[in-house]
Amino acid sequence: MFVSITMLAFAILVPALHAQAPPEKITVDDKERTFIVHLPKGYDAKQHYALVILLHTRDQDAGDMEQLTRFDELADRDSVIAVYPNSTGRGWNLGITQEEPSPGGMGRRGGRHGGWGGGGGGYPGGGYPGGGGGYPGGSGGGRSGQSGSREDRATPADDNAFIDQLLDKLSSEYSVDASRVYVTGLSDGGFMAFRLGCTMADRFAAIAAVGAAMPKTMTCLPSHPLSVLMMDGTSDPIVHYNGGHVGRYGVLSAEDSAKYWAKLGGCQSKCQSKPQRQKLSPRERGGMKTEVDTYDDCQKGAQVALYSIDGGGNTWPGGEQYLVEKVIGKTSDDLNANEVIWSFFVRHQTALPEPRK
Repeated sequence: MFVSITMLAFAILVPALHAQAPPEKITVDDKERTFIVHLPKGYDAKQHYALVILLHTRDQDAGDMEQLTRFDELADRDSVIAVYPNSTGRGWNLGITQEEPSPGGMGRRGGRHGGWGGGGGGYPGGGYPGGGGGYPGGSGGGRSGQSGSREDRATPADDNAFIDQLLDKLSSEYSVDASRVYVTGLSDGGFMAFRLGCTMADRFAAIAAVGAAMPKTMTCLPSHPLSVLMMDGTSDPIVHYNGGHVGRYGVLSAEDSAKYWAKLGGCQSKCQSKPQRQKLSPRERGGMKTEVDTYDDCQKGAQVALYSIDGGGNTWPGGEQYLVEKVIGKTSDDLNANEVIWSFFVRHQTALPEPRK
């Protein structure tokens, strides 16, 4: 009964925009993985298109990400192939070391797929929306209101291999411009975007993470300076702007995360301590202000930018308020994440990679 009420509440918050394409499939390490492909209107196989991978957050799926971001509208307008992969279990395998859990768990009603929050992991819902402390290191919760403990104990999927093989498949079946391949994600998907930037920088021209910060224990050795955009709310109740713990993972503050990527990008020391700062006023009185810190003098034309949204939550600016504010915080209507991310992406391309043998 509760799950039905939760699903109804989500349906009210996020109305169906259009019929979604059926998921496609690929087998990776003997596991079937799925993803949704949105081809822009007027797609012509004789042309080459930019590709944007969009990674969903914890306890959601590819269809949820497609719906709450509404990125397909931009993809149709600017001729972009948009792809929405599905994780396995409850979220992405970030490949990072767990730390001790933060104290002070809270139990609240969970999200679209979850049941009742069990008070673990220090998150609203005891972990992530979805309940039961089920963010990395938590316990309980899960999709369809089931316990997440079985999935958490299972051998984690190799999501790096999945995205790597997915890019190969997409490039072989669609007209992808290999110099314009990008990845972005929300919260857990943003953490995964960071991981891909750390481990597969040769495959992406730029990355963007929304509602995410750099995990302290994530090994990050990108093969070259990478352009990175971050977008974080100062009132995010899940990934705190000033850093701390996400479940059992320690994360840097948003500003320190941007400095971290600036250092990896070989930006000048003066720029690292004092990035160029721009203030964006809200469109209407009572709206959310945004500050933009930019590191422009990185090596090989790389750039790092942090959009700090005053009062924003763990949300996709300009997208749907996919759960109530007391769970995920407030969505900014004064900024459009799709437009900001895409305008950042189009400024960055990579040299075409050597053909794989």
